[in-house]
Amino acid sequence: MQSITAVVEEAEIRKISDIFLKKPPGLGFNETDALVIKAKLPDGRQVGATFYFSLKPDGTFEEEALGRDAVKARRHKLAAFLRYYGLADEMDKYKLKEGIKELKGRMVEVIPINGELTIRISQEILHDR
Repeated sequence: MQSITAVVEEAEIRKISDIFLKKPPGLGFNETDALVIKAKLPDGRQVGATFYFSLKPDGTFEEEALGRDAVKARRHKLAAFLRYYGLADEMDKYKLKEGIKELKGRMVEVIPINGELTIRISQEILHDR
C-alpha cells in the first residue's frame, strides 16, 4: 500500500456540542470533545481525521475509557495516532490541549482504503466506518 505525505494545516479541539446540534447516536456520554485534523496533499486535496474523547480539566485524556467497546476503541485510536507520530508516549501525562500546537505543519501519511484517502493512524490499519 503506497502512502502519500500530507501536511497538517489545522488541528483543534472542539466541543462535540459545537460540531453537532444533537450528539450523534453511537457516541458515549463520556465523549464530549473532538480532535479535528485537516491535512493537505501535494496536489491540493484535503484529508481529515476526527477523534472523539473527553478532555480532562488538566488538558489530558484517559486512554482507558469506561463504557462500551466502541468508546474504548475510539480512545485507543487517538492514542495510537499520538504515539505513531511521536507526539506522546504516556497518554496519562500528555497534555493534549497544549500538544496539538505541535501538529500544525507536521507531515502525516495518507493511505487509500476502499477508494478513499485516510490519515494513517498507526502501523496497523485502523479504520472504522
